Amino acid sequence: MRFLMMTTETSDEFNAEQAAEMGRFIEEMSKSGALLATGGLDPRGVHVRNSGGKVTVTDGPFTEAKEH
Repeated sequence: MRFLMMTTETSDEFNAEQAAEMGRFIEEMSKSGALLATGGLDPRGVHVRNSGGKVTVTDGPFTEAKEH
């Protein structure tokens, strides 16, 4: 099972102490093998759905671009 962890703080609120704490957390999780990736989300926002054995891929949670 995978989880996504996000922060809602803006860059103005994120200080050096918090950055150091996050660095320690990332290092600890990496060493334990629990952390798989630290990259950002894919900006394309694709949505994959499997229903009744049929897989459908759309532009994401939004209306298909061709439908605009």
